[in-house]
Amino acid sequence: MTNINQKTFHILCVDDSQTNLQLLNSVLSKNGYKVTCLLDGQEALDHVTKHTAIDLILLDIMMPHMDGYTVCQHLKSSKVLSKIPVIFLTAYNDIEALTKSFEVGGVDYLIKPFRTKELLVRIQTHLKLKFYQDQEIEKTQYELISMMGSLAENHHQDTATHVKRVGEYTALITRLLGFGDEQAAVIQSASMLHDIGKVTTPDAVLHKPEQLTPEEFTIMKHHAKAGYDALSCSSLPLFQVAAIIAHEHHEKYDGSGYPRALKGHEIHIFGRIVAFADVLDAISSARAYKKGWKLDEIFSFIKSEHGKHFDPKIVDLFFDNFALFLDIKEKYDNAD
Repeated sequence: MTNINQKTFHILCVDDSQTNLQLLNSVLSKNGYKVTCLLDGQEALDHVTKHTAIDLILLDIMMPHMDGYTVCQHLKSSKVLSKIPVIFLTAYNDIEALTKSFEVGGVDYLIKPFRTKELLVRIQTHLKLKFYQDQEIEKTQYELISMMGSLAENHHQDTATHVKRVGEYTALITRLLGFGDEQAAVIQSASMLHDIGKVTTPDAVLHKPEQLTPEEFTIMKHHAKAGYDALSCSSLPLFQVAAIIAHEHHEKYDGSGYPRALKGHEIHIFGRIVAFADVLDAISSARAYKKGWKLDEIFSFIKSEHGKHFDPKIVDLFFDNFALFLDIKEKYDNAD
C-alpha cells in the first residue's frame, strides 16, 4: 500500500477569478501539491469525469453558469466521484450559506480572502482523512479478493498455485507494457478472480475428465458473463477491474473468443493481459490429468497464436523477456 509521505496529492481548484486561481496555484504548488485550475463549474465536472484521480476540490460558490453548490451536488450524485472531498471557498460569512455548503456535501469551507496557513492546514486535514479511509477500503478489497479467489480455486480442479502464477505473470506483463508498480499490483490482485464465475458452473461439467460436448462447452462458457455480473455490482475500484478481467479473459485477439467475440483493442488491455497469462500457465503447468508442455511446444504454440489468440505486443514482450517468465514458473515449481 502507498505511504502517505510518498504520495503526491492532486488538488482541483475551481474559481471564476483568474487572480484567485493564480494565488491558489502558487501556494499549493510550492507546498508539493499537483494543481489543476479551472474557471467554470461545468468544465470542472467534465474534467473530473475524465480524470478521476483528484484527491480534493477547492470550489468557489458564486460562479456564473453553474454555482458551486450545483457542482457539488452533481459530484455527490456519482458513485465514482462522491468520495472526493470538497472545500468551499466563499466571500459570504452568513450562516445560511455555510449551512448549505454542508447540506450539498461539502466537508469544509474557507472565507475569502483566506489565510495561507489556515488553507494548508484544512487541506492537509481532509487529505489525511481521505487517504486513510481509502487505505481501509483498499485493504478490505484485497482481503475480499483473496477470500473469493480461494473459494473459486477450491471449487474447481486447478492447482492452488494457478491463480498465484497467473497473478505474477499478469503483474510482469503489466509492468513490461509500461504501467507503474501500483497499477500492476491492482491488476495482479484482480486477476485472482478471473474464473470466479465457475462457482456457477455445474460440477458435472466443471469436473468432467473427458472432453466437453458442444452443449457442455456452452454451459462452461457462461462463467465469464457470470463472473462479470457478480463483480460489476460493486462500486469498489478493484472489483471493477476484476469484473473486466472475468468478462474478457477468454476473448481472442482475432475475434474468435467468448462471450462477446470482441476483436483486437475492443478487448480491454486487462483482458488481453490475463488471457495470455492464463493460457501460459495452463499449458506450462502440470495437472493431475496432464503434464506441462515442454519449452519448444510452448514457444511454438504462442508464436502460432501471435495476433490470433493473443495481442501481438504481449507475445513480442514474452519472447523478449522470456527469462523473467521462466523465473516465475521455476519459483512455483520449486515450491510445489
